[in-house]
Amino acid sequence: MILQSKNVYIDEQLQPCQIVIEGHKITALLPYDSEPCVDYGDAIILPGLIDMHNHGYLGGQADKATKEWLKLWTDYLPSEGVTSTMFCFSCADLNDLLNCLKTLDEFIQEGHEGTQIAGVYSEGPFVGLKPGAQNLDYMIIPDAQWIDKFNEACGNRMNYVMIAPEMLDGNYDVIRYCVDHGIRVAIGHSGATFDICKEAINAGATSFTHTYNGMSGLHHREPGVLGAAMYFDQCYCELISDGIHVHPVAANLLAKMKGKDKLMLVTDSVSVKGLKPGYHALNGLELIIGDDGSVKMPDGTICGSCNCLNKVLKTAIETAHIDPVTAYNAVCKNPYEFLGINTKGKISVGYDADLVVFDQNYDVLDTFILGCRFEKVTQ
Repeated sequence: MILQSKNVYIDEQLQPCQIVIEGHKITALLPYDSEPCVDYGDAIILPGLIDMHNHGYLGGQADKATKEWLKLWTDYLPSEGVTSTMFCFSCADLNDLLNCLKTLDEFIQEGHEGTQIAGVYSEGPFVGLKPGAQNLDYMIIPDAQWIDKFNEACGNRMNYVMIAPEMLDGNYDVIRYCVDHGIRVAIGHSGATFDICKEAINAGATSFTHTYNGMSGLHHREPGVLGAAMYFDQCYCELISDGIHVHPVAANLLAKMKGKDKLMLVTDSVSVKGLKPGYHALNGLELIIGDDGSVKMPDGTICGSCNCLNKVLKTAIETAHIDPVTAYNAVCKNPYEFLGINTKGKISVGYDADLVVFDQNYDVLDTFILGCRFEKVTQ
């Protein structure tokens, strides 16, 4: 199969090109109009998107995952151009978490089509002084024993853990333990000081969970978690650039601070994604979807989102005025590099044939996962 467009994202620029796909892989890049092909005109072809922070959809969520819901979820996500996602859980009953992780392991072992699951992300239960909508009834102090329990339950697929470092009482051994076992560590849902963040980063933390949200802010006498996120050039930052969680100017500033290689755009979508605006009682939570797509608890606390990653990308570029190269890398290249996955995230010979074709409005025309085209699923 050969695809072409005048706007293929290669080497951080949109350029005319033909993409040759054989089996699961990209096997050649040819000059435009070289061979008979599927011609997408001036549509934008990017590497398939990856959603690093994604909890749920259409009434279901990772914390209570069933195999039926996992199939529904992974069948839907190609409609956003998402070819890989993280399985992201938060504070919940610990037995429920272990059971859902075992279910995920079985689902992956049995094989499935659709969006691939790139790993498991523990956003909870290791939260701290900025819990947001997380349920503190299930908060625990992080230790190696719980890391092992979660990881074993999911077949050693846990590759990303969020920790609030102020809860460690100055002992950062659990961060070192994660790093030694190939698990990336994020700082998040945290009220830590800048100095505590510095110690956590020295121990091996390398990213920040949904930057700005759920963290102590920047003050000129105490830079806090946000100051650390901006200051440490080696650290990646997640960003929910939907115009609701973070003001467009703040989103733009973070993108400038992190540059084209360290930003990761995420949805933080939750169970009510795909449902109609209004009141919903799901999984023990009362949530209200606003007409603007916001998701809040009755007290006004933001609780995740209904975001689609292609729309987050569009908002980042058109509303926050983030440079397109920075925005494209933030949904394609950077998350894979952060996770150490070197077969995805670029349109290059030898890489997996994961591709998304957008019109000029960032609506999805086609999605290819490992060389297979997927039909859109209507919400």
